[in-house]
Amino acid sequence: MLAEFKVINDALRPSISTNLCSVCCRNEKSQQKIGCCSYEPEFCLFDLVFLYLEHPAVYELLLREGRIIKGFNGVMVEMKSGLNRCPFIGDLGCTLPKDATPPLCRLYICRQAAVFGPPLLEERFDDYFTSNEYCLNDFLNSKLNQDAVLDSRQLHDFILENSGTIKAMLLEIDRTAPVLESFSQEIDLKDFG
Repeated sequence: MLAEFKVINDALRPSISTNLCSVCCRNEKSQQKIGCCSYEPEFCLFDLVFLYLEHPAVYELLLREGRIIKGFNGVMVEMKSGLNRCPFIGDLGCTLPKDATPPLCRLYICRQAAVFGPPLLEERFDDYFTSNEYCLNDFLNSKLNQDAVLDSRQLHDFILENSGTIKAMLLEIDRTAPVLESFSQEIDLKDFG
């Protein structure tokens, strides 16, 4: 099999993907979902503002069905499916548009797949912590009383209040023609996973 990796160096929402996810043993319908498929995604404040501006249907779903938590990235909305798996996993992988997924989903490749990819995969994940979106998320968290307990309505009001400012900031980020890096390597499928 040809293992393929694609890195999109978008100045705002970079991503990494591989075709190995489609042949991962964890994707078999008969097995309980584990690994990446068991991750219950957490959307940070910047994700929420971005989704409000770019993917309103996803944003509405998150506010309606998500749970507000304080996580590693400040105030976040966690999507729990009740089945200890990602609610956005379908037979062919994630059902969300790539730029609608949280940073971990866009930038993480499991160790079993990363073995066949270039060393820069781990660097790209680490780059998140100096990225535009990380800085914008910090900015949003700094405007929020971290001790306050928010409900969905209050969080929505906060997103509305700050969406204009973030939209103006996003216009200053050049997202045209992001650099695309592609890598491929022939592998024996039995060596994967």
